[in-house]
Amino acid sequence: MSVHFNIRAIKKQGGENVAAKTYKMLTLFSVGAICYGFMEILNRGYSHITMGVLGGTSMLVIHIMNGERRRGVSLLSVLAVSAAFITAIEFLAGEYLNRYLGMGIWSYEEVPLNFDGQICLPFAFLWFGLSYIGVLADNFIRRHIFKEYPVIVKQGKEKIPAAVG
Repeated sequence: MSVHFNIRAIKKQGGENVAAKTYKMLTLFSVGAICYGFMEILNRGYSHITMGVLGGTSMLVIHIMNGERRRGVSLLSVLAVSAAFITAIEFLAGEYLNRYLGMGIWSYEEVPLNFDGQICLPFAFLWFGLSYIGVLADNFIRRHIFKEYPVIVKQGKEKIPAAVG
């Protein structure tokens, strides 16, 4: 018995080819994972594979939130939600990896305003700033790799820029 997989049989899901959407998500995840891993190496001299997973996941959320800007969500809202998400997954990962499994990947115990040594307010603000860099990277990837162009939303009316095409 053979299994035949025809990519053309998978038409469209939500207006986008499933294979193309998968490729886009893998690209964004990889960019987030690699970039965050490099930032950690530059800052601490080393990183851990789980930080790449968190960086990639964070980039996917930034991408999704940045897409909401096309519907009129403000940039500040995108950055705030992204930073809150990153802080939340950092806490969950820290509690599991560092506390439960005892891996000791990071600790904010010496940083002021920390919670259980896994998250802290200064880094939550850092995630806000890094989310802006993520939005810029997402815009670049959308435009130059995936050839997506922004839809301008003004007073409830959508307009596609003349530069499309």
